[in-house]
Amino acid sequence: MGGLLGGMARNMLGNVGGAASSVVLPVGSLLGDTIMNMLDCGEQRKAATATEEAVRGGVGTTSTWRSETRPGVSGSSTVTAASNTAADGECVTVTDVVIVDGQETRAPKRMCRRPPTNRFVRV
Repeated sequence: MGGLLGGMARNMLGNVGGAASSVVLPVGSLLGDTIMNMLDCGEQRKAATATEEAVRGGVGTTSTWRSETRPGVSGSSTVTAASNTAADGECVTVTDVVIVDGQETRAPKRMCRRPPTNRFVRV
């Protein structure tokens, strides 16, 4: 069910990316199903943007966001580790935190940069 809802959200959202981005990525390539299923479309975009901002900053960087439509919803993405191996390329571990009406959910994810793209995507 989560995959179906995530796919529907990705179709409705289209792509996420800033004007400075050379490649736009779907929200689903940045967020896991657990997080996507908790958030509405606007919140998913904010969470994906927070992930991109945190990854650009490197290990220890946290980027936060707050819902514009639901007062009790906010979140953050924090880069907690980085690695570089021949098999995986350059990778980071990002922990997403989403708070919905006081209930905190943490979801770690691994993201890697693989040629030809220079963007990190969830693996």
